[in-house]
Amino acid sequence: MTPKLMDRLAQLEAATASPTAGKHLIFRVEAPHGMPGEEIITFLRERGHAIRDGDDVLLMNVGSYRMAEGEAPRDLSAALLTEQERSAAPAAGRWPKGCKRFTFRLESPRALQ
Repeated sequence: MTPKLMDRLAQLEAATASPTAGKHLIFRVEAPHGMPGEEIITFLRERGHAIRDGDDVLLMNVGSYRMAEGEAPRDLSAALLTEQERSAAPAAGRWPKGCKRFTFRLESPRALQ
């Protein structure tokens, strides 16, 4: 066995996952419109999410226009992202499998007349 394979086997036996660099992570948050992404990511890290330097983080800010400027962001995740879940996430720059293309169908004013 190669040293890399032996190391991976030892991790599996210990039921641990080593930190891996560059993951694609998605978070749903509520934060004031225009709040820098870095501030939201800092908030998520302080809350306990396993976000590392080099991760590709997509923030879905669903409450931006309802929140007053200066209001604290809110994390809408059901649970904290653990290091093990982060290790299972797709590599940075790659969309998770199962994401499909979608289009918006806009109503035409002429169609309503």
